[in-house]
Amino acid sequence: MQNMPDQIKKKHVKYIERHLQLLPAKYEDNDVNKMAILYYSFQSLSLLGEDIQGKYSKYIPWIKSHLITKSAPKQNQRISGFVGSLNVRVDGVITFNLPNTLFALLVLALLKQHHYICHEMDGESIGRFVGLCQLPNGSFKSALDLSGTSVSPVDGEDLRFCYIAVALLYIIGCRSPADYSKYINVSKLLDYIKNQQCFDGAYGQYGEAHAGYTSCALSTLALLKARETIDENFVEKTLTWLSHRQVSSSDIMRKQEEQNPFYDTDDHGGFQGRPNKFADTCYATWCLNSIQLLTKEWQGYVDQRSLENYLLNVTQNQIIGGFSKNDADDPDLYHTCLGISALILLDERLDGSLFLPAHISKLFLK
Repeated sequence: MQNMPDQIKKKHVKYIERHLQLLPAKYEDNDVNKMAILYYSFQSLSLLGEDIQGKYSKYIPWIKSHLITKSAPKQNQRISGFVGSLNVRVDGVITFNLPNTLFALLVLALLKQHHYICHEMDGESIGRFVGLCQLPNGSFKSALDLSGTSVSPVDGEDLRFCYIAVALLYIIGCRSPADYSKYINVSKLLDYIKNQQCFDGAYGQYGEAHAGYTSCALSTLALLKARETIDENFVEKTLTWLSHRQVSSSDIMRKQEEQNPFYDTDDHGGFQGRPNKFADTCYATWCLNSIQLLTKEWQGYVDQRSLENYLLNVTQNQIIGGFSKNDADDPDLYHTCLGISALILLDERLDGSLFLPAHISKLFLK
């Protein structure tokens, strides 16, 4: 981040803060994603060095109002979670889910609400909700059906929800296998994660390795302190696969220029999520996080100068602020957060397993 001029930082701050005010009509379909909008905004501002606690603490009561507690019909116990918007708070119906609950708690962590998270909030009821979302094969769905009697029949299952579930349990205080086992079947979860390993390294569904799923799998294992469950041969294959996701226009990759419609010389230094795909700002974060979780010697697997150049000169918008997916799109909040996060990962100032600034995670959640 030392290579980002103050003038550009100010533009990023201004761009991000627009999302914390009255949003234009095109954002109407994101009303249910308010917790995500808050998280991406506060995370970005915090990484840029802004005092979000001093500036936005007045919104803390409003954020807390999104916590809903219901009775779990089969257990005769209370379960809790956060909704993404008060507009989906419906009496007699369970509308909270795992992603919005994690986004909300991360926002509260960024606002330094440690006492609330650890001592005031009913963490056990959130843990019970997480446990109800686990499937017999060890994976998770993100929500229950409206009655709360079973998992959602329309929701998918993948490594993202496994990560979200474990991150939530970590935030409410789980540290040891016994802590996690109070709410979920850890053994089956570890088996599920292992079954997502791909033949060429990394993790993904249906045998196709994917950088995003790989980051979720490795972050989950890090929070569970289960890094040793990965075979070292697979670690090496995964590191090789991840390093090969960095696009280059100066070596053998350049020979693809006339043969591969998904190759662009402007992507030099960026990371792709899968082979034969364009580079994308977000995958710089997912690949870099995965590499750092696997080895302390991560610098040997990343061309840092080329990556910085890609982020700062290709996908960073130096006119209005923000980062875009690629050099052709307009900036958006998600890729802005991931672009800034990638630069902070290069400085080793981001806790990638919780996806919080390192000083926040050390202060509140370790």
